[in-house]
Amino acid sequence: METNKCQLSIVIPVFNGSNEINICLDSIYSQGMSPEQFEVICVDDCSTDSTVEVIEDYANRMQPGNLKIIRHNVNKRQGGGRNTGIEKAIGTYILFLDHDDYFKVGSLLQLVRIAEINTGVDIMMFDFEAFTNGIISQKSHYLHNDTKEMKGREFLQSQEIPWVPWCYLYRRDFLNEHCLRFEENIRFEDADFVMKCTILAQRMFFVPLIVVGHTYSDSQTTAVGNNVGKIIDLFRLSDRIKKIAMEEMLVDKECSNAILAHHLFRHKYDIMRYLWRIPFSQMVYILRHYRAYVPNNNKWLTFSARYPLIFAIVLQLLKPLFPLMRKIYLSSK
Repeated sequence: METNKCQLSIVIPVFNGSNEINICLDSIYSQGMSPEQFEVICVDDCSTDSTVEVIEDYANRMQPGNLKIIRHNVNKRQGGGRNTGIEKAIGTYILFLDHDDYFKVGSLLQLVRIAEINTGVDIMMFDFEAFTNGIISQKSHYLHNDTKEMKGREFLQSQEIPWVPWCYLYRRDFLNEHCLRFEENIRFEDADFVMKCTILAQRMFFVPLIVVGHTYSDSQTTAVGNNVGKIIDLFRLSDRIKKIAMEEMLVDKECSNAILAHHLFRHKYDIMRYLWRIPFSQMVYILRHYRAYVPNNNKWLTFSARYPLIFAIVLQLLKPLFPLMRKIYLSSK
């Protein structure tokens, strides 16, 4: 990489993040990188609080010179914010960060140095620590993974990988060459994006380095509970993953089977955790429109796909017992 070229574009989609964005930005500008090495692109997705003013104040106080603020006229959710960031980015590599997350001290310099040594790598995966209610709840998740370079399809089959976009460093030209973008105007837009990127990567490897501190909060927009719209969006995500697997079946059957395994796990998990919570008519709608892949070796998933109405009736009858059944089921795993 040339020393006078922007190496890293950090894309931060922001919606009503006025309380967290300063900490997020501080974690970037305390990394010790020179301003020419990176840029920060904050994409405001029609916030209704003072988010934009807070970012502008930060820019005026700190005078970083490489902090860009882009405002959407229409809310496009996180996927749209990340897409806008990709379009405006000039860095050799792109990182995504949520506005309530942060980078570990010194981690970005280490990532850039590794990227310099491995010029042209499509994707680098790294680790993260979980931060819950102000306390670090888990310091690492994937440090046991193999660190050798491999193609994305092999990586997907052999590694434990996160389905979140902020655990990867992406080569910007790779994203643009393959027109890799997020679904917009939807929740839960990240897992299918990561799968598509991984499948197409020719050079990919894991770096045993904790880079991101990720905050878990019940107030996050991804918290589901018994929200019918969010539950439907989860099943839509599962359906998109199924479609990716079916398309991949024509190219690499082993890779397709790995994706299908994830799809079936997600579908079963969403039924066990969420589907029983919602009204009967919504259960039937979801089971008819977003069916698990069949055939598969799970009998009740196969039954739910072939006989959605009967399955919904049984689920409705068992609804009073389901919290206990789910607890027993999860404890057996």
